[in-house]
Parts: sequence; structure tokens; C-alpha cells
Amino acid sequence: MPKKIEKFENERKIIINKLFEIIGIDQNNNLLSLHKMDNDLEKQQKIIDLESDIKKYFISSRWTCFNKPKNCKRIWLSILKNTLKDMGYEIISSSIVSKIDDYLENGTIYIITLKK
Repeated sequence: MPKKIEKFENERKIIINKLFEIIGIDQNNNLLSLHKMDNDLEKQQKIIDLESDIKKYFISSRWTCFNKPKNCKRIWLSILKNTLKDMGYEIISSSIVSKIDDYLENGTIYIITLKK
């Protein structure tokens, strides 16, 4: 196991907890709506603002969101997914269709499996 992972175990858990708080994930809710997050610039910015801490506590030099940000459509999503995957969380994307006022809308949700 790399030294960074061992050395900053508590700090890494704190960052994960901050991310979960930002996106509203807890034991009762493990779904993240891409549509809702795309429309919430404040939450996106809060995730992006964690960049310096994430770089300090995670092995992130190969993450596209940091080394080639122009190649990322949603930097905040890339940061979120890479950080969660690095901590052993599974992220599953699923397409959904929802009906709003007789209008069908396609969307994507992410299901995040929480560690016990």
C-alpha cells in the first residue's frame, strides 16, 4: 500500500465525508442525479474547491480532471468519481426516464455503494 494512503487515512475519510455531505449521500440515500447536479453550480464549485486537499491526500497525478482538465466535460464529476473509486466505493451509472407534466425526460443517476 502506498505511503500516502497509510499516512493520510483519516484525512481521506474526512474528504469523502465532505463529498457525501455536498452531494447529499448518506445511509438512507445513495443516489446522485446528474441532472440535479448539472443545475447546482454551488455544489459543483464546492467539489472543485476540494482540489488542493484531494491532491494532497490522494494519489491523483494521473487523474484526467487534474492533468488534462480540458478533456473533462464535468470536472466536478471526474473529481468525485475518482476520489470515491480510490477509496473503494463502487459507482454505477443508470439511465432513467422520468415523466414531468406529460413530458418524458431522459437522465442519468449514479448509485454509490457505501462501505459498512
